Amino acid sequence: MAEQVIRTDIFDYEAAFLAYKDSNNDHEKLSLFNHTFLKLLEDQGLFCREDQTTLVGDIGCGDGGATVHYLKNIQFKGGLDVRVTDKQPEFAGSDTSSDQNKNSKACLAEEILSNAKQSQIIPLKNYQVRYGDILADDVAQLLYTNEEMKASMNRFDLVYLSHILYYARYNHQNGRYGVTHVVDSVATDLLSENGVAILFHSGLRFSKYAYFRIAYFTRGVIQNVDPTDEEIKRLSTDCAIRDACNELGLTCFEIPYKFDLCFSKDIRKYSDIYKDPSRYHELRGNPSAIKDLRVIIFMSHRSPEDLYADKSPRGLNNLVDRIVDAVENNGCVDLFSFMQIILSRKASAEFKQKIERAVKECQNQLCS
Repeated sequence: MAEQVIRTDIFDYEAAFLAYKDSNNDHEKLSLFNHTFLKLLEDQGLFCREDQTTLVGDIGCGDGGATVHYLKNIQFKGGLDVRVTDKQPEFAGSDTSSDQNKNSKACLAEEILSNAKQSQIIPLKNYQVRYGDILADDVAQLLYTNEEMKASMNRFDLVYLSHILYYARYNHQNGRYGVTHVVDSVATDLLSENGVAILFHSGLRFSKYAYFRIAYFTRGVIQNVDPTDEEIKRLSTDCAIRDACNELGLTCFEIPYKFDLCFSKDIRKYSDIYKDPSRYHELRGNPSAIKDLRVIIFMSHRSPEDLYADKSPRGLNNLVDRIVDAVENNGCVDLFSFMQIILSRKASAEFKQKIERAVKECQNQLCS
C-alpha cells in the first residue's frame, strides 16, 4: 500500500492549522488595522511621554511574535513594558521575566521577547511571560506582579486579545460566563483611565462563499448551510463581546473587515483526489496541492476518513465541491472579522470622543 502524504485516520490539527494560516491574509489585514489605529492614537498624544513607560498586555499571545509585530514602528518614547500570557506550554510554559526567575525554562514567547529586547526592534525595557488559562485564572493576576496587585491596578495603556475569546465561550471556573468575565477584568482591573483594549476575532457573517457557512455546516455546528440569526448570535465571538459590553455598561467601538482564504489555481484539477483519501499518495511531490488539502481538512475539523464515510451533504464530496465553487466563482473563500475597541470603566467622556474619532478615521482610511 502506498504511503500517504497526510494521516487520514485522524484530524491533524497542527499541520492543518499551519496550512490554513499560511493560506489567508488575516495577519496582513489585522496588522494594517492595528498599526493605522495606533498611529492615529500616537498623533493624538498617546504613548508620547518620555517619562512614562507604556505598559502593554497580550492575553493569548501565542509565541509572542505577533505581540512584537503589533508594536513596531510606533515611537513609545518612554519605552515598553510588555506582559504576555498563554495556556500553551510551548508558548508560555513557565513564569519568566527579564528581571526575575532567571533560571526558569525558556519558552517561545520568552525567546522572542528576549531577542526583541536585545535587538531593540521595539523599545522594550522589560517583559514578563506567564502560563495561564483564561477560564481558570484571573487575567489581572496573570499580568500584574504581586506588588502591583497590592498597590493599585488600572495600569495598562494597551491590552491585546487577538483570536483568543473563542475559547472563553464557556463558564469560567468561578461560574461566570467566560467572555463576560474576561472583558470585565480587562476594563475594570487592567486598563488605565486612558487605556485601550484591541480585540480581533472572526465572525459568522453571511455570504454565499463565507468560510464559516461552509466550515460550520460540515462540522455539524449549524443545522443548515445558511445559518439562522440565532446561530449567528450564538456562534459569533464578536456578538458575545458586544453583548458582554452592553451587559457591563462598557464602551465598545468596532470595525468590520473581510479577509481571504486562498487556494491554488489547480484546485479543480485535484478535486477528485481530494475526495478520496485512498488516492492522497498521488499528491506526493506536490506541496501546493497538499497544502490545499490540509486547508480543506482544517475547514472540516474532522479526519479525512470520517469525512469520506459521510455521504450526507456534510461529507467530503460536498465540502470539496463547495470550496471549488467558491474559488472558481469568487476567487477565494470569504472570512469576516471585527476589530473591537474596549475602554476602561474610568475613561473620561473626552477620551471616549478621541477614540471614537480615531476609529472613524481608521475605518475611513481602510474600509472606504
